[in-house]
Amino acid sequence: MEIREYCDSMYAELTGMKAKVYDILRVIERMPREEQAKIRYQTDELQILIGDLSRRIDRLMQECPADWSKAKLEIEELKERLVEKIDWWDASHIAGGYLGG
Repeated sequence: MEIREYCDSMYAELTGMKAKVYDILRVIERMPREEQAKIRYQTDELQILIGDLSRRIDRLMQECPADWSKAKLEIEELKERLVEKIDWWDASHIAGGYLGG
């Protein structure tokens, strides 16, 4: 796979993951404040991951260097952490959707 194709592919994948996290955050916003307070640490962690990924995605799309193995490794590690968080949120809080109440 050409470097530019890989960068474009990674951009699309990470952008899709960011969209999933934003969906999770919208569900959290509909939760009662008491419930939100209980998961504040996890919510903050999601926000930090999104910010970090956003910066790396932007760099990836601007530069897409020929030798970016270190950046690629960092992005892959962040992606794995984000997948774990998304899976945990989907299974623990989002499955079936939070209906409030």
